[in-house]
Amino acid sequence: MRLISVLADCWLGLCRKTPVLHTASAVVLGDPGGIRSVQPDTGGGARGQGRIRNGIGIASESIRALFHERRLLAFSFLSGLVILVLVLAERWNLSHIDTSYAASNLITAPIGDTYLIVFDLRLFLIEAVCLSGFTLLLAALVRYRNARNAAMPITLRCAFSEAGRHAGTLAALSITMAFVATILLEIASQNPFTGTVVSAISHAMFWLPYAYYVAPNGILTTLFFSFQMVIANAFLFLLVLYVVPVIVLEDKGLMPAITGSFRLIMKTWRELLGCALVFGAIILAVALIGLVIGQSPALLNNDYDFFLQVSRGQVLMMAACYGFLLACGVLMALGATVLGVAVTDLYACGRAGSLATDQEPPTSPLAEPAR
Repeated sequence: MRLISVLADCWLGLCRKTPVLHTASAVVLGDPGGIRSVQPDTGGGARGQGRIRNGIGIASESIRALFHERRLLAFSFLSGLVILVLVLAERWNLSHIDTSYAASNLITAPIGDTYLIVFDLRLFLIEAVCLSGFTLLLAALVRYRNARNAAMPITLRCAFSEAGRHAGTLAALSITMAFVATILLEIASQNPFTGTVVSAISHAMFWLPYAYYVAPNGILTTLFFSFQMVIANAFLFLLVLYVVPVIVLEDKGLMPAITGSFRLIMKTWRELLGCALVFGAIILAVALIGLVIGQSPALLNNDYDFFLQVSRGQVLMMAACYGFLLACGVLMALGATVLGVAVTDLYACGRAGSLATDQEPPTSPLAEPAR
């Protein structure tokens, strides 16, 4: 709008009229139908692609943060301890299976001449302990990262202390996920389809005939079932992606946090897709390495003497196999921290979008100002 000031004629420095301000009506040039709306683009297009790129940037920044901020390695170290506890607990569980195990720890349902395992109490306890550890670590990491994003850094001790204020809600979340994980693992272990899929993956990536020739009895079974449990737990955390940030940062109960988590997932699904591209590429690269190791007998024309003779390849292949498993464990520990950082940044992105939508004033057509 242009303001035009018209000054009355002056004579000998004396104004005969008081200066008056006149307003001119706003004029919009061009075709009104061709004017673009300033509302956010809720559909796809360039804006959607920009949000996917934003997700890629969040994933990349979370990886860089792990190496630039050494304090985050403390969370990775503690995550590694939780994974180690999971493996040792599973090892103890498998080594103490006897005739009385089914009567005291398994809840079964008769189906014809057989029994279907419905629930494993010992497995549930192992899951509850380990998921409680992962949930507490994630809560402290979310609090620590959020404070840093707000330019108000806090210490690790303070982060754990503030996460501990929500111990009851976090424990309820852990127990709920442990219950669901136990059911899923039992269904997967007894379903023929999932059993076939898991067997095919294990033979393709983690099976080396005679390569574990001198391995302690039962260690491969322990690692295999522990790996299954970690995958099941990761799947559950992805389903309730923002629950822990909502609990810690918004001080909400379990059910409101779950509801808020699903709302944020719907708002940030494009950013999540960008993160999935980055993390999926890393997982694919690790899987390809495992596939090469697992298919090494075929690559060597099934020359099993190479795997049996110490002078040829037994020591080399055992180092490759156990080194790969150890590397997978380290990547899981580091990945838990990276995912925690990414989830916190994604939560901040989703909350910023929600606040911007809530605070945006309603638009109204241009009106001629009062004269």
